[in-house]
Amino acid sequence: MIWGKSKFFLLFCLSFIVGVFLGNYVGNYVVYYVVAIGAVIFIAGITILWADKRFVLVGFLGLTLLLGAWRFQTSFPYNDSNFVGKFYGQKVDLEGIIMREPDVRSDKTNLTIRVRDVSGNILITVGRYPEYEYGDWIKISGLIEEPFVSEEFSYKDYLSRFDTYAVMRFPKVEKVAADQGSPIKASLLAVKHKFQDVLSKVLPEPHSALVLGLILGLKRALPEDLKQALIIAGVSHIVVISGYNISIITRSILKSRFLVGRKIAFALSVLVVLAFVIMTGAEASVIRAAVMGLLLVFAMNIGRLYQARNALVFAATLMIAQNPKILGFDIGFQLSFTATLGLIYAAPIFEKWFEKLPNILAFRTNLASTLAALLFALPLLIYYFDRISMVAIPANVLVLWVIPYAMFFGFLTGLLGIIYLPLAHISGALAWVLLEYLIRLVGLFAKLPLASIATTINVPAVFGYYLLLAFGIWFYRNKKKFYYELEYIKQKI
Repeated sequence: MIWGKSKFFLLFCLSFIVGVFLGNYVGNYVVYYVVAIGAVIFIAGITILWADKRFVLVGFLGLTLLLGAWRFQTSFPYNDSNFVGKFYGQKVDLEGIIMREPDVRSDKTNLTIRVRDVSGNILITVGRYPEYEYGDWIKISGLIEEPFVSEEFSYKDYLSRFDTYAVMRFPKVEKVAADQGSPIKASLLAVKHKFQDVLSKVLPEPHSALVLGLILGLKRALPEDLKQALIIAGVSHIVVISGYNISIITRSILKSRFLVGRKIAFALSVLVVLAFVIMTGAEASVIRAAVMGLLLVFAMNIGRLYQARNALVFAATLMIAQNPKILGFDIGFQLSFTATLGLIYAAPIFEKWFEKLPNILAFRTNLASTLAALLFALPLLIYYFDRISMVAIPANVLVLWVIPYAMFFGFLTGLLGIIYLPLAHISGALAWVLLEYLIRLVGLFAKLPLASIATTINVPAVFGYYLLLAFGIWFYRNKKKFYYELEYIKQKI
């Protein structure tokens, strides 16, 4: 065979992902016709040219690509007879269950409702009080609206990630029953709420808000000035539960393998990631981030680049197959995937370049990780946020070493507080010192002149960047072979 089995496997996964991406730009009828034509050509090709395995490979990849496009198109319920969008502009009376944790803001609460006998969820906005919980069965009466779409942002696409296709603003709400959801998820959310309450009691603001952002990914509680400082300094990723964020923890734990052994360090990493999943309520986005983080643990544990790469692509393929909308509409998934890819491919290169630098407080490791993740995520950060942080590299190097310790003592504080609140103040004091360091350092970088510059990038430029990056990585890994072949050609000439 021309390639090994692992490369065939990788090609099929990538073909499916590309198909899902293209599915956003073609209609259902196009997919169906092309699938039919492709199937005919494929069957004919196998029958006539079975000996040419390259033709068969191209046929399989083509069908896999079309399967991805079909999966994306069929993930939307637009053609269902009871699709919620058919009620746009109408006042209706409906019943349903609160299927996600309420999104509580300072002056309102957003509730995601799975409506009975209707295809597609509804996001309703209600007042701050009375309070509602996951699993409440409610009656709602109001005007159903289509989520807005503008040139800058599509709220409709954003909500579709959660199978939500309609909004209702301040409808009449009547609670009918409680505890109608999954008892397992309700228990996880109860633990999460208790954990939040303990940290809010032990730590002052904005320290409690920051540690909740680090551990639970809760950004809305952050003061606006701190939130902006994190963005300007290029470290806002620390308050997002992403594969990159989780990988910071797992990489730190794996350093202990020289003391406790590889197997125990690996087991500890897995247990810590599972603990984060539980503490955050096991939301789908958190589970995806946990998978990304565990893949890095897997990569470091086995020490084989191609297996880590295949595992990452396979995991991404499964996630996209389960919810195709995350590929194009979920910024967190895109950044997690690209940053984790950077840690797999580019971090070892940078660590080799910087091997003579001291690794005090994980300086060399954090520098390599920061550059690798930033290298792979940079075009997406510019595309979505229209700015680039000029201080991101030094800020991340000085911030990342303390993140595992701040998260550990923050987690320990919440855990001890659940058991016996006075105990939490001991670890809480250590957590406060680390959080104070983070707050002051981020504030210092954010105040520097030209810390952040506004800029833009279009989609073709994003793809061009990644093509050049892929070529650069390939060339670096194969440069000896490349120069050898070039020298051989010169001798022949």
